[in-house]
Amino acid sequence: HLLMVIHHLVVDTVSWRILFEDLTTAYEQALNGQPTRLPHKTDSFRTWAEGQSHYANGPEMAAELAFWQEMEQGVYDPLPKDESPFHSLNKDSELMTVTWTAQETGQLLKQAHRAYNTDMNDLLLTALGLAIHRWAGIERVLVNLEGHGRESILPELDITRTVGWFTTQFPVVLDMSVSQDLSQRIKQVKEGLRRIPQKGIGYGMLRYLSAACEQERFVTEPEISFNYLGQFDQDMQNQSIGVSPYASGAELSAHAARSHTLDLNGLISEGQLQLTISYSHQEYRKETM
Repeated sequence: HLLMVIHHLVVDTVSWRILFEDLTTAYEQALNGQPTRLPHKTDSFRTWAEGQSHYANGPEMAAELAFWQEMEQGVYDPLPKDESPFHSLNKDSELMTVTWTAQETGQLLKQAHRAYNTDMNDLLLTALGLAIHRWAGIERVLVNLEGHGRESILPELDITRTVGWFTTQFPVVLDMSVSQDLSQRIKQVKEGLRRIPQKGIGYGMLRYLSAACEQERFVTEPEISFNYLGQFDQDMQNQSIGVSPYASGAELSAHAARSHTLDLNGLISEGQLQLTISYSHQEYRKETM
């Protein structure tokens, strides 16, 4: 059993897949008495960061500014809470995990997308928007969406095997207007996600890197965070190395501040979709959830 611990500032989910692939390759070569030969490295994270800084102050970003300004100027209802503490820490969190059956997961992966040519995020975010609307009556549900961040904005760079924290975070609005039926809501969410420029990577650049936004204030802080991590099963198929059953310890400091009221993470493991919801028991009594 091998324990690898790397800070999230250094690796993201895609990076773990790259490392796992290289570790497996080297291990199998060693088993066969072969010298270790791994694929060539791609452009460094530093080169990517420098390229982003230039891109953030180029004409492409100026074209995105109006889209994100409209997002920032929107009015969004807060989530209802049982209590409103000044701050909440990870140690105050409760976790709730919902697991789909293998049959349900298979239908979601292979059949559910045929009707409207959707992808997984379209359907999961529609379901999230519906749940929040039914619970809290909110029609415009504001969500912090995470993406892999390896968008093709710098075609001269190759980052296919680059390890680092590329993850993007950006706000999206899920329109759950009462007048819409389920099919209309799915289409609305899908079309809304497709309208986001460059899959959201520009929001962070405008907020933190762009000189053009010195007079702008990008301060939207969604209370809900959502991240679909993909199918981990594919990384384990036909590999000589798998995930250990031993516990690896806490992933986060118990004394770190929570950044969102509701934090949702989804992944497919062993053929089943698992959705984990993290919330603070200081803000919600257990029976509320």
